[in-house]
Amino acid sequence: MSLAKFAPSAGILYRGSPAARLPSIGMDLRCPDCNSGDLKKVSLAYQENVRHIDTRTRLRAFLFGSDGPNLLVGRAVTQGVHWTQLSKLLSPPRKWSYVRLIVGCLVVTLAALFTYAVFVASSPPPVTTLPMKMYVFLAPVIFLVLVFVFWRHNHLRFPQEYARWNRSFICRRCGEVSLHDVPRSSPLQF
Repeated sequence: MSLAKFAPSAGILYRGSPAARLPSIGMDLRCPDCNSGDLKKVSLAYQENVRHIDTRTRLRAFLFGSDGPNLLVGRAVTQGVHWTQLSKLLSPPRKWSYVRLIVGCLVVTLAALFTYAVFVASSPPPVTTLPMKMYVFLAPVIFLVLVFVFWRHNHLRFPQEYARWNRSFICRRCGEVSLHDVPRSSPLQF
């Protein structure tokens, strides 16, 4: 008998009939849509459908041309990730990036400065500085509000979304994603 049949914390479920059974906690997991017991943890289905690609290529050639013979040597390294449609649908929630927030604010600041220089500062005197003063006052306030919104998402909302994603199961028969409350540390019983 395989130990994998009894490892719910690893996300591996027994694929037997009629339902996926977790004997250590006496719980049958069934699809709420089609009542099938052929369920798989969403995190495992996601990992199975993401492919990491790492290839290396070498090229050696001897060329004859108008300048005489030449030797051509080259190397290439290709790395990447191949996402299937299923892995895109089942991807885990992500934290919001503070770097993107800072870069976005810098782009908006440079665009506002450029706009001010082109439209306001290049106009004939008297030049008003009211738009610049408003931006200097409002930009830090808006930036701080956005930092708070990002912090709140990353520290309050993200853990809840990730926990919900981690408790989700996908039915292999109909494709329905459902939530099941499986205790985290249930003792294994043989």
